[in-house]
Amino acid sequence: MTFTPQTPAAEITASFPEAVQGKTILITGVSPGSLGLATAEAFASQSPANLIISGRSTEKVQAAITHLESTYPATTYHALIMDLSSQKSVRAAASQLLADTSIPTIDILINNAGVMSIPTRTLTEDGLETTFATNHIGHFLFTNLILPKLIKAASTTTKATDSDLAPPTRIINLSSFGHQFSPVRFTDLSFTKLPNELPESERPDLQKTEYLTGNSHADEAYYGFFSYGQSKTANILHAISLNQKLLAKYNIAAFAVHPGTVDTGIGRHATPSEIETALQRVKDLGMDPTPKSREVGANTTVLAAVDPRLKVVDVDSEDGQVKGVYLADCKVDDGGAVAFATDRGIAERLWSVSEELVGEKFDF
Repeated sequence: MTFTPQTPAAEITASFPEAVQGKTILITGVSPGSLGLATAEAFASQSPANLIISGRSTEKVQAAITHLESTYPATTYHALIMDLSSQKSVRAAASQLLADTSIPTIDILINNAGVMSIPTRTLTEDGLETTFATNHIGHFLFTNLILPKLIKAASTTTKATDSDLAPPTRIINLSSFGHQFSPVRFTDLSFTKLPNELPESERPDLQKTEYLTGNSHADEAYYGFFSYGQSKTANILHAISLNQKLLAKYNIAAFAVHPGTVDTGIGRHATPSEIETALQRVKDLGMDPTPKSREVGANTTVLAAVDPRLKVVDVDSEDGQVKGVYLADCKVDDGGAVAFATDRGIAERLWSVSEELVGEKFDF
């Protein structure tokens, strides 16, 4: 059984129904027309017991649930309103979920929500750059706060007889090919310095940026693709740390996925010329930039969540480079991840910095 980059997500869940039936699955960033909704539809088609649908807007979350109920009425749907850019909102949502006795466990967590290429530098109420706060810090905090319900789910699951296979309790972070634009800028997380003022290891890839967009943006302290790239690198590093902390001890696996070029609203801040130039350059590099439908774009996320054949992530390699954590086009894609995004030491540093930014230590 093999899947291609164009395999619809629902075909994958239908191939592994036992990974979904009766389970409780939580997806962030769900609204009408979104990749999150397409992901939810693929899961709903195989009768999970509970689907927790999270988003910022009560109206949009409810519209998504109404749509799901009309097609898949057997599943119980739960709305969880949460603004990932606000730590206060994240903590409130996590508290609500932890207190909900009708949801004792969570089997699969899909950290799907995200923002991309905000045109001007903005800070959240917590004083963090908005893209990093939303795409990484919000998910970091939320995942850690609700972890007791994932640990409980994993505790009832029998470990696979093959210890090389990933367990069924999983956390999936949506990353992107865009991570290649920028490492984590530990000395300048909120973009106040020019690229040449940063330590060399924290500088964005100006050559790649110029090739893909026609402009290196070397003379700008803030550039939307750089902030997006940093956050998507952080999503991969976060998945690495989760494996380090949870895999052996609790039987919980984590992966980061690149969904491909999907026609959703996330790219609304990028200019049409930037997108057109980037897509042509990607094609020149021998890659397929063909936009995927939402139903296809959800396929790698779903595969990472349900495919029992996936191997555990290798976090103990001698060179410190983690293998098996990054997926694209329905397969593990170690070659598609840049070294700064799969470095075990950088992942550990990011975890510590993230704890500082949320003002809480997490020892599992």
